[in-house]
Amino acid sequence: MKEKIFIFIFLIIFLLILSSNNIFTPQIFAQNNDSIINAIPRTVLVELFVQGGCLTCPTAEFCLEDLAWEYGTSKFILVQEHLWGDGYDTPETNARYNWYVGDGEKGTPDVFIDGSTKRLQGLSCDCVDENYECYKDVIDKELTRPSLLELTAIKTPHPDSLPNIIIEGTVKNISDISLKDLVICGMIGKEGDELGLYNYIHDIFPFQNIPLLLPGASFNFKFLPEISFTPESGIDGEEEILHLIIFVQNTETKEILQALYVE
Repeated sequence: MKEKIFIFIFLIIFLLILSSNNIFTPQIFAQNNDSIINAIPRTVLVELFVQGGCLTCPTAEFCLEDLAWEYGTSKFILVQEHLWGDGYDTPETNARYNWYVGDGEKGTPDVFIDGSTKRLQGLSCDCVDENYECYKDVIDKELTRPSLLELTAIKTPHPDSLPNIIIEGTVKNISDISLKDLVICGMIGKEGDELGLYNYIHDIFPFQNIPLLLPGASFNFKFLPEISFTPESGIDGEEEILHLIIFVQNTETKEILQALYVE
């Protein structure tokens, strides 16, 4: 009897020792959280496709332009891409819209938030305030998503007259997963005083393919735009203001992972 009691007490002590060492405590083996710790804020790129004869486009333009001023280019970049021969469209803007929509329904205004992450075609209602809140809610939600990429770029003078700038930068995978099917692209926008001309796109760079980007890996890129970046405006003594946007996009999902306004 004493032997059984001794064995019982010994087993209790043994189990208590094991418990203190967490041997029987369930362990959770999660993915490496370095991507969350190192993640940088996402800059949301909103592409507004418009056409000069569109009666409802001014409402979308007004709401999104107001939001662009409110957020600033570190959080939200608005580009306006004109379509279908309205005098401000280009072959590149028309081709990009066709790439997004394919055989789907086309019509303006058409809004793509971070590429195909969210599409808002037409207006959700006739009230300007409600459309403003609709766009704002989607943008705010997108801003809460950490970026998987760190995107940097600078523009420097080119020794020749044209192209007059060199755009160089780096795409770095700051996540703990490998990223594929990515391209780096860019746009040059002009600035006008009227609605629909806040930052209307004049040129879109060809895609540069990014090879499989392993965690922590980087890809260096360079663009040599043929457009002069400080052309003279129609007003004597003034220069036309141009804007430069760089972004990384997945060609399979058409999602934009990160964008950057280059000062």
